[in-house]
Amino acid sequence: MKIGAIGTSFIMDTILENMATTEGIHCEAIFSRTYEKGKALADKFNISKVYTSLDDMLNDKDLDWIYVCSPNSVHYEQSKKALLAGKHVLCEKPFTTTSQELKELISIAKEKHLFLFEAILPMFHPNYKLIKENLPLIGNLKMASGTFCQYSSRYDALLAGNVPNVFNPQYSGGCLMDLNMYNVYFMVGLFGKPESVEYHATLFENGIDTNGILYMKYPNFMCQCMAAKDAFCENGVQILGDKGYIKVTPSPSTCQSVTIVRRKEEDIHFELPENPWLYEMIGLVELVSNNDYDECYRRLDVALDVVEVLEEARKSAGLPF
Repeated sequence: MKIGAIGTSFIMDTILENMATTEGIHCEAIFSRTYEKGKALADKFNISKVYTSLDDMLNDKDLDWIYVCSPNSVHYEQSKKALLAGKHVLCEKPFTTTSQELKELISIAKEKHLFLFEAILPMFHPNYKLIKENLPLIGNLKMASGTFCQYSSRYDALLAGNVPNVFNPQYSGGCLMDLNMYNVYFMVGLFGKPESVEYHATLFENGIDTNGILYMKYPNFMCQCMAAKDAFCENGVQILGDKGYIKVTPSPSTCQSVTIVRRKEEDIHFELPENPWLYEMIGLVELVSNNDYDECYRRLDVALDVVEVLEEARKSAGLPF
């Protein structure tokens, strides 16, 4: 996998570090709007090519993959251009703002027989698979709760009158799209699409959500997804059944520690402290090496369900995009 990466945000450093330690995947080029930023990142990771024109990078025949790590609002546009140029695509979360956009990307990927994945941590984590396999141990599901609250380093800038991209409706920002979607992905990946969605959010004066609680109703149980970018707390997931519960820490995005607790039974514990991005890279390489398009399409079905839930949630809360 020879990758051309779009973007120079802080998350790109983590991604490139884990690419460098994973056999079968290598970043060959960086696209940045400013050459200086692109060159600094390229030098740090011994990347040979820097582009300031996306079209030029898409025309590079040495690249077979494009990794989209740009502001949320341009994920669709850049992913579409990459697919139309014949490149496989790995896109940072959130995949797209609307379900119609994602449906179009999926259609193009299938028509051109290209891989298309969303870079979302839990979906590739071995512990997430173990959670799904061990759900029957806790009996009939009664409720589930996910919490992901991080005080944003850019929230103070918002309060001071600036509007960072992550808090800008024009860039599809806000707490739901940045943090709470991890909770949503976690639940939808396990339980499928809910019957109904209701999102109660605290809105800033520009209409963006800085925190919120999302309720997802399933036939026999409820899920609560709580997130905040203007507060912090102990994060994690709890899934409750009539025979026990599953506890996940330190967050729904990493799944590093999983404990299954049952009455009169010894606890079962899974621990994988390694960087969760490493499992994402390893899992991606494995699927691609096996030409597993069926698994790719299954994951796209989950991604589309998530986008539709997020759409319904934004509508419920009156968000301006």
